[in-house]
Amino acid sequence: MGERKKESFFTILISRIAGIVIFLILLAILNALTGYVQSLTFLRVVEFLNANIGLLILIAVIFLVGDLFGALTFPLNLPGPVFGAVGAVFTVMFLFRLFLLVGEITGIGFFAIFTGSLALLIYILVFIVVLIGGYIALFADPPGDT
Repeated sequence: MGERKKESFFTILISRIAGIVIFLILLAILNALTGYVQSLTFLRVVEFLNANIGLLILIAVIFLVGDLFGALTFPLNLPGPVFGAVGAVFTVMFLFRLFLLVGEITGIGFFAIFTGSLALLIYILVFIVVLIGGYIALFADPPGDT
C-alpha cells in the first residue's frame, strides 16, 4: 500500500488549533475591513462567515477529534472514521449554505435545490460513503504498520 507518514498526537493538536486561530484572526481582519470596504458582496460574505462561525469551529473541532483518534493505535483509532463522517456531513451543510449565499448574490435560483429532502438525502449519503471509506482506509493501511 501507499506510504503515509504518521503525525504525532501533539503535532496534530497544535497544527489544527493553529489553523483555527489563524482563521479567527483572518475573520477579525475581514470584520475590521468592513468599515472601509463598501462592496455589498464583501459585506454579505463577511456577514455569512460571522453567522456561520459556530458551524465552522464545530467542523474544525470534529475533524480535530477524528484526527486525534486516528493518531492512536488500534483499537483506540476506531472512532476516528465516525468523526470524519460527521465532520464531512457538517462540511457539506456549510457548502450548501455557501451555495445559497452565492445564489442570493448572483440571483441564480438553481442552488435552492440543496434544501429540504434532497439535502437530507445527500447528508445521509455523504455520512455513509465517508464512514465506509474511513474504515476501509483504516483497515487497508493501519497506522501502526511501518
